Amino acid sequence: MTTRFRPAALAAAVLGSACLLAGGPAHATTVTEGSVAQVLDGDNVYRDWFVSRPRCETAGQGGLARGHWGHYTCSPGTVWWHLWTDR
Repeated sequence: MTTRFRPAALAAAVLGSACLLAGGPAHATTVTEGSVAQVLDGDNVYRDWFVSRPRCETAGQGGLARGHWGHYTCSPGTVWWHLWTDR
């Protein structure tokens, strides 16, 4: 990469990071549209983090289909989505 293109690449990286940090809903998303309190009350087993809500929900649905858990919650974090389950 030449010196002339480095500032543009840096600006694109910073702008992309800022967009990720600013976006996303401000509430937890569950199979039944629960709240953050539901994460603390019923879904207390932390499984993993995901880049997007659809990926988190796909993993949650996959666990339901295989019988690994009976309920899951995908809650938004600062940047990532977090999968919580009931067992």
